[in-house]
Amino acid sequence: MAKVISDLDDAISYINSLYNLGVTPPAEGDDDYVLWTSLINMSVNLWETEEGVLWNELFVKLADAATGDKVTSGGTNSYDCPDDFVFPASAYIWLGYGTTKSAYKVIDVKRLTLRENDTGKWCYFINGALEFNPNLAVPDNYTISYDYYKTATALSGGSDTFEMSDPLFAVYYVVGELKKEEGDTSALQIASQKMEAMKTRNIMPPWLADDDNLTDSIEEGLG
Repeated sequence: MAKVISDLDDAISYINSLYNLGVTPPAEGDDDYVLWTSLINMSVNLWETEEGVLWNELFVKLADAATGDKVTSGGTNSYDCPDDFVFPASAYIWLGYGTTKSAYKVIDVKRLTLRENDTGKWCYFINGALEFNPNLAVPDNYTISYDYYKTATALSGGSDTFEMSDPLFAVYYVVGELKKEEGDTSALQIASQKMEAMKTRNIMPPWLADDDNLTDSIEEGLG
């Protein structure tokens, strides 16, 4: 199902309808547009930092990142992570060249002292950088591949899109904040419901994903 709201302009329009009951929403640069955008980004931060949740939308691949080193350089064992990097989501880092791929195990940085003379294929993350075993020569011009968990992206331009699965959470949060001084908390209550619904969807497995017996039966039937 497509999102009812996709980008910042959509959200501003919805907020205008709910809060001002108006037809014409504020234009980019108007005071209300700037204020509402700030409140929207507060809601993005609340969504991002919701306790006990790792959002599926924030797991991404290095290949899709706008920043971060993606190719090795001979003699270099340290590589910058993307600017939005939080932590690795892979147990291994892969270096690839053509059909050749090598796996490097990600280790806990606290265990480095146990590996001072180790020549195994391992690496670790520290201070926004990917570090390969200093006792190894990293091959030149190999593609670096790994998955990672990112920070949520703030919205600024009208065409900037939401990462959260239900941007109506942001809309009702903003309307609720705007109406809070009037004693009207109904929109904030709806926002809370939207958050809980996103949390539920976030942990739901794909249909039949855990039913191995049924999946095997279907595959046998198709075969």
